[in-house]
Amino acid sequence: MHGIYWDCDGTLMDTETSYGLAWKEHLKNFGLEISEEETRQWVGIDDRLVHSFYAKTIELENFDKTMKSLGNIIEGTLNERLLFQDAREVLVEANNRGWVSACVSASPYGLLKNKLIKANIFDYFSFVIGGDLVERNKPFPDIYNKAIEELQTTKNIIIEDSPPGIASGKASGSYVVAIDRGIFSEAELNKADVIVKKLTVEVVVNAFDTL
Repeated sequence: MHGIYWDCDGTLMDTETSYGLAWKEHLKNFGLEISEEETRQWVGIDDRLVHSFYAKTIELENFDKTMKSLGNIIEGTLNERLLFQDAREVLVEANNRGWVSACVSASPYGLLKNKLIKANIFDYFSFVIGGDLVERNKPFPDIYNKAIEELQTTKNIIIEDSPPGIASGKASGSYVVAIDRGIFSEAELNKADVIVKKLTVEVVVNAFDTL
């Protein structure tokens, strides 16, 4: 059985930037100003690590309250238009061909589910998992291993846009397609099996053909 394992932020949806800006806005409420460049280092990273990092500098609320605050900030920006058109086309065609899809994100499950529902794509996924449901988030392979174990697919492709996600996918022993959305350089994405500027069904078919 063929399985496609999708990252969310930056891969399926144009939310990578808005997520960083949400952290920026939230931290400002606690008197800490950070640059947009600083938010870039947290792309694809477990929010528990981000929270722990800043909690050493300022008195943040606990993790759950912080995630709720971030979710409220981000929710105002969510809509179907944030879904990358190339990702939507591949997701729909994958469903038509009988391939199973999972959404595997470093974001907490509650926030992830809300994003997918807002984008009207939640029902395309046979399995959805957030980074708070595993002990070790990306760049460790645990989250992809759990998703693959759940779906029992035999040919697996992971689609990612960030170095931590790519590292996670490769560590799981899977074929990784990196989509270059312009946030990272090709040098930063070069651990993937292939780097593409646009997602197409042909890209996925060619990847499956190598397995």
